[in-house]
Order: sequence, then C-alpha cells, then structure tokens
Amino acid sequence: MSKVKSAKQITFTYFAIVAFAIIATHFSLMESTLEDLEYLNAQNRLNYSKEVAQELLSDSHNTSVAIPPFSFAYVGKEALPANITIPDNLQFNTAVELKQAETQDTEYFIMKSQLTIRDQVQTVYILYFDEIYEFSEEQIFWSQAKQLIISITLLLVSFAVVLRISQRLTSPLSTLAEELEARSPHDLTPIPVPKGVETKELLQLVHSFNQYQARLHTSIERERSFNRYASHELRTPLMVIKGAVSLLGQSSEPVFIEKQRQRLLSASNEMNDFVTTLLSLTRDEELSTLVLRTLDKAEIENIIQTHSHLIDHKPINCEVVLKEETKIKVPETTIKILIGNLVKNAFACTEEGTVTITVSPDTIEVVDTGIGLDTKPRGIEGYGLGLVIANDICRKYGWQLDLTNNATGGCTATITLQPDEIPSVQPIDS
Repeated sequence: MSKVKSAKQITFTYFAIVAFAIIATHFSLMESTLEDLEYLNAQNRLNYSKEVAQELLSDSHNTSVAIPPFSFAYVGKEALPANITIPDNLQFNTAVELKQAETQDTEYFIMKSQLTIRDQVQTVYILYFDEIYEFSEEQIFWSQAKQLIISITLLLVSFAVVLRISQRLTSPLSTLAEELEARSPHDLTPIPVPKGVETKELLQLVHSFNQYQARLHTSIERERSFNRYASHELRTPLMVIKGAVSLLGQSSEPVFIEKQRQRLLSASNEMNDFVTTLLSLTRDEELSTLVLRTLDKAEIENIIQTHSHLIDHKPINCEVVLKEETKIKVPETTIKILIGNLVKNAFACTEEGTVTITVSPDTIEVVDTGIGLDTKPRGIEGYGLGLVIANDICRKYGWQLDLTNNATGGCTATITLQPDEIPSVQPIDS
C-alpha cells in the first residue's frame, strides 16, 4: 500500500507536468515570436531599401549608397566593407542574419539582389541594422518575462486551489475507508454518507456498498433458512424410518410388515430425492445439456400422492389442469421437490375447499382456498421454509416464483417458466 499514490499525490504529479509544459511552451513561443518579428521587420526593411537603391543607383557611378535611416547598398561583393563576411550561398531577395563572432548578437541583416544600373543587371548587397529595434526587442523580452512570472504565479495559485479541492473531495473517501475498517464483520447495517462534499460518485459508491451488504444479508438469511429447512425435511423421513423400524419388531403379520416396508420405501425415496436436489443446487450444471421433456399429468398426480397424507382427514378436493402440452428442461426429482413444496404448503394452509395445480407452457400455478400468506398454520413446524429451496431451484433454472393472496381467500403460487424454454405449444387431445 505504501507504493500506491494518494489522490493528492497524483493530482500534484499531473498538475506539475501540465504546469511545466505550459511554462516550457510559453518560453518557446516567446523566443520564436521575437525571432520571427525581428526577421519580418528586417525583410520588409530590406525590400523597401531595395526599391530606394534602385532609384539612387540607376544612373549613378557610385558603388555604395546610404539609405536612411539604417540601410546601405553595395554594388558588387568587392564593394562590401572589409569587416563584413557573408556566406557563399546567399539566395536572392532573402534576408539573412549575420552574427557577431564574439557575442552571437545580431550584427547585420543582408540581402542579395539584382538591380538594373546604367542598363546593366548587377548584383547589389543591401545591409540593414537597427540598434533602436534591438533595444526595443530587449524591452519586449522583459515584458514577456513579466507576463511569464504572472502566469507562473497564477499556476501556483491554481495549484493550491486544486490541491484544496482534491483534499475536500477525497476526505469523505478516507472517512468511508476508516469506517469500513473499523466495522465488525457481523455489522451489516447501512453505511451512512460521510460528512464533506457529497458528490454523485460518492453517493453512488455508498449506495453500491449498501446494496452489496443487503444482498450479503439476504444471502446469509437464506442460508440460515435453508439449513433450518434442510434439517426439517431430513428429520421428517428419518422419524418415519425410525418409527417403521420400531414397529417392525412388534408384529410378524405379512400385511403389517408390507405396510411398514412401504413407509420405509417412501421415506427413503423422499430423502433420496431431497438430497439429489440439494446436490444439484450446489453443483455447477451445464443447463444447455439438459434434455427437453414433457411435464405430464401423471407426474403431477404422483407428486400430489406423495403428500396426500396431509389432507387425509380434510374436506379438500385436489385438481390438476393441463391447459396445453408443456416441455421443460428440469430433472424429474427437482420438479418433484419444487412442486411438492408448493403442494405441501397449500395442503398445510387449507382446512377445506380446493387446491388446484394448473400447468401451461408459460406458468405452473398452485392455487388454494386456505388462510393466505399473512397467517401461519398451527402445529406446522417449518412452514414457509420450503419456499427457500423452491426459490433457489427457480433461480438456478432461470424461472421466477411469485406468491399472491387471492381476492376470495387463499393464495396462488406462480412459477413463471424461462421464456427461451417455452416451445411452440400444441393443444392436448381431449
């Protein structure tokens, strides 16, 4: 963590790079601007002096002439002063700067031209030097330097302001980090927004943390309910097996033994289906490899028969309605647990009336005329816990489970099947 830079350090680094680039660019532009201005001034002066020299030398025998205020024209290279050294490759009508050997300051600007003198074309060298302009150039340089100092001052002020803004923006994040470090692992209460500047990003971060904690809390609660449900579901068939084994030792009648054998078989099958479903929920399964199969009426009736002992002494009529042929990609044991839980809840919550299981290509509905969702039936341990595993099954296969109260009493459990698993449907022959 010590090698990771803070937001303030990153701000300082980037701002310093930008400031250095601005200052360097300012220096470069200032130097190039002065040089360009000097060259343009010299070129224009020499062009003007060329026109004046044409008039003065056209009918003259002089080899040199002064062009006030700062120029001189020389006819032929031999007419140049002895202290003037010019390059051999001078181009015509182009100003060239001649530097002093000792100081590298500007000595002259020279331009090579051709003029018609006494009806002959001759080479003329025009020299220009303005000492006053050199002084002005120096003054311009210092004026630009003052502007540069002002710019640097403004950059320093801006840097202080940016650092202050950065500190204010990152302070709530530091407070949030400290609060999260100090929190107990079991504390899943919502995180308050830290004091300071409330930015959109900060509010989004706190909201995301709270959403994550809410999902974590829901997951933990679902796991606890799942464990309670699993223990309840496994304990019930174990008690049946234990009771049947105990009863087997009390009688040797074939009818009695066969009855207990059937109880043992039913309880062991129920435990086997339940464990198989639990294993399938915890195992990563490639759903695309599952075989598409038909959910028929006989399969639903077998599920109902498994739990029919819950309504043996109740005036309840159970109906199965298949509207159309329905195909699903879910194993039979999983469907047995899923619909079986909904049927058990409906039987447990209904004292009289009807329980209707309706199957269509879009939905599977279990409708009862019982006490509804707001009341827990007396004497039913673990009521509602079966919905935990039902939700997990639906979540795994991309389905959705919804529970709603009926207007006339009771409730409806609706399983909405995954849309891409709904095939083209065909009516069932009557």
